[in-house]
Amino acid sequence: MKKTLLFLFLITFSFAISQTAKRVFFIGNSYTYFNDLPNLIKNVAASTGDILDHQSHTPGGASLKSHVNSTTMATLVQGSWDYVVLQEQSQRPSLTDQEVDTLVYPYATQLSELIKATNGCGNVIFYMTWGRKNGDNTRCAVHPAVCTYEGMDDLIHQRYMQMARTNEAILSPVGKVWRAIRQQNPTLELYDQDEIHPSYIGSMVAAYTFYTVIFKKDPTLAPYNGILTPEQAQFIKNMVKTIVYDSMDTWNIPSNDVHSRFTYQATNTHTIKFTNKTKNATTYVWDFGDGTISTLENPEHTYNAPGDYLVKLTSNSCSSNTTKTKQVTVGNLGTKDSDIEDPAQIYPNPTQNDINIITKKKTEILSLTDANGRIISYQVNKTNSGYTIQLHHLSVGVYFLKYKMGEKEFIKKIIKK
Repeated sequence: MKKTLLFLFLITFSFAISQTAKRVFFIGNSYTYFNDLPNLIKNVAASTGDILDHQSHTPGGASLKSHVNSTTMATLVQGSWDYVVLQEQSQRPSLTDQEVDTLVYPYATQLSELIKATNGCGNVIFYMTWGRKNGDNTRCAVHPAVCTYEGMDDLIHQRYMQMARTNEAILSPVGKVWRAIRQQNPTLELYDQDEIHPSYIGSMVAAYTFYTVIFKKDPTLAPYNGILTPEQAQFIKNMVKTIVYDSMDTWNIPSNDVHSRFTYQATNTHTIKFTNKTKNATTYVWDFGDGTISTLENPEHTYNAPGDYLVKLTSNSCSSNTTKTKQVTVGNLGTKDSDIEDPAQIYPNPTQNDINIITKKKTEILSLTDANGRIISYQVNKTNSGYTIQLHHLSVGVYFLKYKMGEKEFIKKIIKK
């Protein structure tokens, strides 16, 4: 009898230890409230002994822009959310570059920054949605790229990847799983009759994907099938396991699901000022990527040579130690153009709108970052004499353009006025 009681106690204790509880706030629209997606995720989690406590603000047709300064903010700033999910209106990520730069990216950043400012232990998850079943015929004539499912889905994928990269956020790649299912098992109907919203099967695809992202567990081990057949459920779980669970690095899950945060700014040619943004931390260990470390909260570091360095900040907050890693490029940022063996002409600089790159050599544009090292979206167009990069959407400030010619990489400081 005693052995039986001990065995039952150990099972109960083990179950309690492995149990995970998460608080999640969903900000979106009908793609989230169709079939009550948050509750489906809760049911999947409950089947493995985990707990999802959730709230939602998902009015039909809502965009990230409409959520800013709405009643969403009152719930958001309560804090204590482990994750806040951001889902854009279904068409907006597939608009033209200029429209996305104006209508999508600024509000994704505004919400992301507010989330991190008011939830020191929380992180942002972008809900990557999908292309319409047969493309968007309402905009096909003016924007041919969205005339097919594949074209529209490509743009949505690209823009969500950019939003996550720019805002150092996590991705829930529901649209990526949808595409794989459409290719491998087209008999599974993912769409509602309107060919836009998710069917129950489509919402279950989203539920298994979110469960995997939030709890970081193998979806094939979750018993919950809802009203799916066992065969349907197993196929979907296997797809989510392959695309999400087995490839978490692709979706920024390990790298951005941390509490440590920092920004940096170049103060001269080889000196970088680092600023801790971690909430309520008391210890800091900076690894500058060149063999040196610091335990200051906001250190300044001078590198001996130009190059790319992986800088890591490990700090204690939210009852755990986490590490944030960023690639910091150190180069001849303060030298005159004539001092750099760079055959390209870049003008006007300072600029109010665009810059032109005049070169006869094959050039690859690598990145555009702001003074804090954040990657900025941009549009580049090929011209007869080189390239034009559109910067009209950027705020006034200093930016760094990184590009490659042959085997050499160059960094150019761009001043937007």
